Amino acid sequence: MARRRADGSGRRDPRGLLDGALFVLGKGGVGKSVIAEGLAAYAASTNRRTLLIRIGETLEAASSAVPAPSPSKDGYDVLDLEARLAMDEFVRHVVRLRPLAERITGSEVYRKFFAAAPGLPELVLLGRIREYARETDRQGEPRWEAIIVDCPSSGHGLLMLETPFAAFRAVPIGPFARLASQIMEWLATARIALVAIPEEMAVVEAIEFKDELFERTGLTPALACLNRMRRETLSPAARRALTQGVVLTSAGSFDRLLLEAAARAQRRSRLEAFHRRRLTRGLGLEPVLIGELPNCRPATVAAALAEAMP
Repeated sequence: MARRRADGSGRRDPRGLLDGALFVLGKGGVGKSVIAEGLAAYAASTNRRTLLIRIGETLEAASSAVPAPSPSKDGYDVLDLEARLAMDEFVRHVVRLRPLAERITGSEVYRKFFAAAPGLPELVLLGRIREYARETDRQGEPRWEAIIVDCPSSGHGLLMLETPFAAFRAVPIGPFARLASQIMEWLATARIALVAIPEEMAVVEAIEFKDELFERTGLTPALACLNRMRRETLSPAARRALTQGVVLTSAGSFDRLLLEAAARAQRRSRLEAFHRRRLTRGLGLEPVLIGELPNCRPATVAAALAEAMP
């Protein structure tokens, strides 16, 4: 189980963004998983019992072992959740009789049905995450106060979150309809975080994801992270040189190289500012800015988040 900090440090999350379940999504290559791990480490550093759930892109089981959270060195528990194992657990819960449940889950018909049924893997995954969010300890307290879900990239992540709403509309009766209804009610209390980088496609996809998410589910993101921000600044002398257009006679001179480097830094800074404004307008959220970090370790990302979070 995730450990509480021995120093008893207080929480630095006045808006409660890290309480309960937080689904982290973003376009592939923007550092979504790195941010998710950093959020888990940050939540653990604020004295929360924290679970990081990682969901594979393919939503397929890798083994037959029952998944179990394990502690990480950064103070949170971690779990690799697979759709097939989550489905097997759901069948055992519904059927109750273990021999019959094992016969069902071991049959070829069941395997083909699971592979072919649209949306079923995503639905049972969400149902299992909900169960982790509802688990309590012996004192009746939540086993995990913060659950960070590292979702598949934007398209698959949107499909996963949309599934219970679509399933309930399609088949509003039966055990899967009840599960879908329960998940929909629970998702209304969860939070969505979007990760992007200051590049055209990543920002556009984040904005489009927000619009599609609201249209299909009524959910809206509560947190946005703009990752890999350089945030370069020029000295007053460099800005004056660029403004005045210093004339240099030698094309290969050291001064000319410095001026060209300053011009590139200025262009990057303006482009970053443009993407930041565009993301803010598109999401209706001021993004948390994460600079280029010396490494991607959870503790390093958590420190950057602690400094940048409102």
